[in-house]
Amino acid sequence: MKMIIPNALTLARFLLAPVVAWLMWKGFSIPHMAEFGPQATENSPEYIAAAEALGTKYQLWAAGLFVVAALTDLFDGMAARAWDAHSKFGRILDPIADKALVGLPLLTFVGMTRYAQGEFNYLILIPVLVIVGRDIFITVLRLLAPDGEGAPVSNLAKYKTTLELIAVAMPIFMALPWIGFTPLLNWSWIIILGIAALLSAITGMGYLTKPAAKSDS
Repeated sequence: MKMIIPNALTLARFLLAPVVAWLMWKGFSIPHMAEFGPQATENSPEYIAAAEALGTKYQLWAAGLFVVAALTDLFDGMAARAWDAHSKFGRILDPIADKALVGLPLLTFVGMTRYAQGEFNYLILIPVLVIVGRDIFITVLRLLAPDGEGAPVSNLAKYKTTLELIAVAMPIFMALPWIGFTPLLNWSWIIILGIAALLSAITGMGYLTKPAAKSDS
């Protein structure tokens, strides 16, 4: 049982990642299509209001499940340390689950922005590609390592992961109608996203140049 709980929390985070991304997309696409889609001119104000209300429900679910998923990252580590319940399965899946929880929502938000604006916002696209591309590359390196795990996780990589989770959480909560994408919040988020991408690149290079001392999360 002591071994199962940390692994179950890690697995839950991995499975919740695509659910959060899907909820984000539904929360955006339903009201957007009602107001700007091909049949938008035929939609009544009441229909649009109902679509916006439904979209808000999806956004609330996305925010709530993201918080739950992020908390599993805290509690699975606490449980593993408290019960000394470390396993190879957990060491392999934990960083992959972290990457899924970061990468899938960020890519979804890039798609949402592209769909809404008709073009990519490169202040968002470039750091997201850096984060996701680095994570895919490092994950492949880890899986190809002789032990299937790679080197231990560095402290800088842990800070990077925390900053990335904040960078994911902000647009999810900013999408809620009572918060909104205010200029201050929007620019704050872009700065945090950029710093997260910089740390992602630095830790990735550290993993390549000093594999015995560096790794990722």
